[in-house]
Amino acid sequence: MEFHNETSTNPSKETTGFRWVLTSEERSNIAKILEIEEDTISHVKGNVMCRERMQCGGCGKLSGLDDLVHNAVTARVHSRDFILEVMAGGPQTRLYAHKMQCSNCSHGYEGVFINWGGYME
Repeated sequence: MEFHNETSTNPSKETTGFRWVLTSEERSNIAKILEIEEDTISHVKGNVMCRERMQCGGCGKLSGLDDLVHNAVTARVHSRDFILEVMAGGPQTRLYAHKMQCSNCSHGYEGVFINWGGYME
């Protein structure tokens, strides 16, 4: 499994976070979850999070944007259309801390996750 995690400073928000560079596996998972073609989100290169990726204690998968999308859809917190809008234009409202479950096995990751600076294009 690929591991893409870089420290990044987001000058527009004056915050430091961790760039989660989107892997081809994550992009494929997101497309399946949102029931779209992968090229619909080809512009998304990753996102900036408050913490490093974590390894799932259930299956070993590394946390990723696909987990955030999976959690939002399965919990019915956001519609698929809203998620696509956010992926195209960045967060629309205040950022909240989220508990997150693995999209592969539903095991809970430890702690909370915050998407600091939107999505990298």
